[in-house]
Amino acid sequence: MRLPIFETTATVLSQTHLGNHDYEITFDASEIAQVARPGQFLMICFGENYAPLLRRPFSIYHADTFNGTVSVLYKARGAFTSGLACKSPGETIELLGALGKPFMPPSLSGVRHLLIAGGYGVPPMAFLARELCTQIRQNGQEPDNVIIINGARTADLLVGMMELAETGAAVIAVTDDGTQVRQGLVTDVLAEFLDADGLPPIIYACGPMPMIHAVKQLAVSRNIPCQVSVETPMPCGIGRCAGCAVPIKSGSGMAYALACVDGPVFDAHILI
Repeated sequence: MRLPIFETTATVLSQTHLGNHDYEITFDASEIAQVARPGQFLMICFGENYAPLLRRPFSIYHADTFNGTVSVLYKARGAFTSGLACKSPGETIELLGALGKPFMPPSLSGVRHLLIAGGYGVPPMAFLARELCTQIRQNGQEPDNVIIINGARTADLLVGMMELAETGAAVIAVTDDGTQVRQGLVTDVLAEFLDADGLPPIIYACGPMPMIHAVKQLAVSRNIPCQVSVETPMPCGIGRCAGCAVPIKSGSGMAYALACVDGPVFDAHILI
């Protein structure tokens, strides 16, 4: 079933500089907030002319149904995101969303939820962890079966550590060089959890494609349920341009799926 999509002119409520070139921008967008799910994204256009010409996709970081707000987390490092960082509260931005196929946790209890984030794969993982932990608490339990593994090259590139901790999940940080935190890859830590006795695991991942590939290989080799959000260019976001095609298994052969409508969240076992 396709979730509803809204096109709206949203007012900027806040623009928070989180350090370095990282920002969180929050919009008044009640219709989108009511339907947004972890793993979905927004297509954003902030200009009133042909600069920029195309919308750009951003994973949803927060969706507050009570206050009717949504936010995205981004790094101001190019023309588009630097322009977005110049937007002030009270200004308006064109939004299209919530788009794409979200994460679909098959169970809340009786399993161990392992959320793997790399770089700017953090926003959908934070959204998912927040939802999982809230629902588990509503069932009268503590969310000690929700674990987030957040990775980056160095400690200063770790994204959203404070926000991840506030979700209520256990958070493990790992960097390639071991600065301030554990040294290694996210898959090193993931493998340790998969080797441990206890609840059967379910894996969710979002991050750079090499990381997604490594997580997928680990999940497939052990026949563990795994959902991954792929990062690929999405020129239109609504399945019209086919610019986000990704190869998937189809019977004994191969086919192509569109990340913007068939994903961005896929069962890792069908990805090629």
